[in-house]
Amino acid sequence: MATYKGIQGYTVQKLSADPDKTEASGQLWYNSSAGKFKIGTESAAAWAASGSLNTGRSELGAAGTQSAAIAFAGEPPNTGKTESFNGSAWTEVADLNQVRYAVAGGGTSTAALAAAGYNYPPGNIAVAETWDGSTWTEVGDVNTIRRSAGASQSGTPTAFLIFGGNAPPGATTDTEKYNGTAWTELANLTTARYQPSGAFGTSTAALCCGGIGPPDTLAVVEEWNGASWTEIADLNTGRSGGSGAGTVTAGIVMGGKEPGKTGKTEKWNGTSWTEVADLGTSKSESAGCGTSTIALTTGGTPPSDAITELWNDPVFAIKTVTLS
Repeated sequence: MATYKGIQGYTVQKLSADPDKTEASGQLWYNSSAGKFKIGTESAAAWAASGSLNTGRSELGAAGTQSAAIAFAGEPPNTGKTESFNGSAWTEVADLNQVRYAVAGGGTSTAALAAAGYNYPPGNIAVAETWDGSTWTEVGDVNTIRRSAGASQSGTPTAFLIFGGNAPPGATTDTEKYNGTAWTELANLTTARYQPSGAFGTSTAALCCGGIGPPDTLAVVEEWNGASWTEIADLNTGRSGGSGAGTVTAGIVMGGKEPGKTGKTEKWNGTSWTEVADLGTSKSESAGCGTSTIALTTGGTPPSDAITELWNDPVFAIKTVTLS
């Protein structure tokens, strides 16, 4: 009779605890504590539900990673509430000084920036604040008062980019960079827009995807190289108000309006966009952060939800071997 060693060339290991699932793919072992054989598996990318926000809201901001993130601002009603995520649950922490929604934000869970937005009344605001892991502090105002702008989601409180937005009478192309002290105007976007459906990257390499601009919902994507914007490959589905994560060579956009709410997710490889697995819940005006392979999206509409979903590409798991 054939044996596992004879087929595979090695015997089954006996372990007292399962290894990390991301390192166990394709491996078989015997868990002596559980008294069961286990195997590591790898499957296609997917979204999975996680712990909900304590306060459901839309048009909020987010910063960080899938296992260490913050979510802040939002509506209705206008709020400055901030929550911290540990990979499974959200905890309320210190509020923003300026309540707002339609905020531009990014950074990490311990060093983030929130800029501009809308507070009714009086309306669009220019206030920017930085987060140090425990409190928010007001810093220099943006030059162009606006709401629903895009931002370098992986930027830092000393190197951060904001672009586009709604600056009445309509969409703007204005781009500004923060250096830790003040905002400086830089080269404008090629296409005016607000509510981009995915804005991410750094202050020197960022993407602005979709949005609302003349004449309506856009599929147009532009890349920032530190000095100027260049149009690149369009999204497959034009949309606004979605969220995004990643870099200029590896990113994703998820959800949005086309004009109806959508759960469509598209992945960027630096050259083209590919449709991948949809969100479990179609939504717009949500916030996202992370990378193209490990990300999260939270909040949004309908009409103001607390739903959080986690993206893993691929999905690693440990399964018990059963014999029948």
